[in-house]
Amino acid sequence: MRSRSLGLAATLAVLAGLGSTAQAAGRAGAQGKVRIGVYDNRAVAVACAMAGMGPVKAMKARMAEYEAAKKAGNTARANELETWGKNQQRLMHFQGFGHVPVGDLLEPIKAQLAQLARVKGLAAIAMECDFAGPNVEVVDVTDAIVELYKPTDRTRKVVAEMRAVKPLSLLELADMPAEK
Repeated sequence: MRSRSLGLAATLAVLAGLGSTAQAAGRAGAQGKVRIGVYDNRAVAVACAMAGMGPVKAMKARMAEYEAAKKAGNTARANELETWGKNQQRLMHFQGFGHVPVGDLLEPIKAQLAQLARVKGLAAIAMECDFAGPNVEVVDVTDAIVELYKPTDRTRKVVAEMRAVKPLSLLELADMPAEK
């Protein structure tokens, strides 16, 4: 009898665990749809830049190195760092004003992104979903991702204003000077 009770208790524990999984699946959609989170890459770029994370942090460090090279008269190193800086600025323009991948900007929040997917019942988070069948629910998680960068009210305002504007084309971005 005791082993039967232990077996029943173990079964109930497993079912309780499955119940929480089922609840999570229930959050995944009333009709059992696969939920895919999507986001506006420009919002991520703005939030990351205004938080001073990722490449922005690297740029500040490289700027200090650039100034030191100039001061030391190391023209070759200063020129190399200047070129790197211009290229980074162009990449940031592409990410912040166009429709361009931002995987490098998501790196500092990767663990929180995984948690966001769990909380929202998402199977995946991607920049966009080109096609979604009837068994897929596409969920915009842009604002939730922006919050992972701990934005200020000013950052939220800039993101909202930027999202109201259509992204620039790659041709427009290609012609944009790095100094802007």
